[in-house]
Amino acid sequence: MPSHHLYVHVPFCRLVCAYCDFVTVGGRGEAIPRYVEALLAEIAARPRPGTLRTIYFGGGTPSLLPADAVGRIVATAVGGWSGAAVEEVTLEANPSQRERPDWAALRSAGVTRLSLGVQSLRDETLGTLARGHTVAEARSAYAAARAAGFDNVSIDLIYGVPGQSLAAWRDDLGTALALDPPPDHLSLYALQLALAPDEWAAPPRPGALRWRQRLGARQDDDLGARQYQLAEELLEAGGYEHYELSSWARPGRASRHNGAYWDRRAYTGIGAGAHSYDGARRRSWNERNLDVYLARVAAGERPLAGAEDLDDAALGFEAVALGLRRVTGISRAGVRAELGADRTAAFDAALTVGIERGLLTASHDRISLSAEGRLLANEALLPFAPEAPRVR
Repeated sequence: MPSHHLYVHVPFCRLVCAYCDFVTVGGRGEAIPRYVEALLAEIAARPRPGTLRTIYFGGGTPSLLPADAVGRIVATAVGGWSGAAVEEVTLEANPSQRERPDWAALRSAGVTRLSLGVQSLRDETLGTLARGHTVAEARSAYAAARAAGFDNVSIDLIYGVPGQSLAAWRDDLGTALALDPPPDHLSLYALQLALAPDEWAAPPRPGALRWRQRLGARQDDDLGARQYQLAEELLEAGGYEHYELSSWARPGRASRHNGAYWDRRAYTGIGAGAHSYDGARRRSWNERNLDVYLARVAAGERPLAGAEDLDDAALGFEAVALGLRRVTGISRAGVRAELGADRTAAFDAALTVGIERGLLTASHDRISLSAEGRLLANEALLPFAPEAPRVR
């Protein structure tokens, strides 16, 4: 049977970061028990096709869930899938001492991989980001997770932060690599301060717009590019494989769940705002509003907010856009076969444009982003873009 993957969205946060664009709510801890029951009900009500290979708890702050709740969700998913051969269960966690998850209990609940939202190992940068933890807390959480037996730990770091010099970023990376033992995986993200058009009219949270405007005026895109290049250099020297635009891993530690997205495999998303894909043409997404989501599930309804059917042009673009996120790139012959004869001329023309601009490289059958293309990935993809898919 084909592989299938489960994403569990947990929107709760103790503090909601002003730069976050995910579906989150702050200060709603009293709703967590109801939300857990809703997640269990949604698993039971949704089709469970294929062989379940990975589970990913994302957020928000999934580590706010009690470990026994995490265990119930994992057990319900594994027990309910006719084909279940789960290889990886990832849970995102905050390293704040105010939260202090029971790491050993989470491991017993079935979590095999942690993704820690460290964001920086410099207190100055954490202050700029208005994070709710210190470097000392991040170190303590990392050590506690390792002591509890987690042997697959990823950490997130953010670059492109106003006031974060190249030297400061070098120090951040060096401190991360000096952790004992070093992280198995690193996800490095450029700070995004631009708001979508609808967010300018109605900021997602009070103060978010002012915070982004104030910091955005101080962002240096050229410095951000140099920081990315420095990360490529230092992490390669440290024995990490750069396997996806924002992801580096030690051998065998690449994220299997995220790999399913880039390979366009089928996945089910449960929880407020979660997205699903049937592996063929159909994408759908849940209600984003927490209270609406809870009410609809309690009423026995699927909390569907919308869906789209991808046409051939959109599917072809996704094959290119998601495939090029992998550093190894895409197969020219494979994509051309998937596109069909009527789209191959446009695909070949877009390749030519990308190669001439130095954003793409071609080696035999493989097409990948060049070093410059990894810095300008959106620009490299523009020539491939079709019209937007039909939404209903």
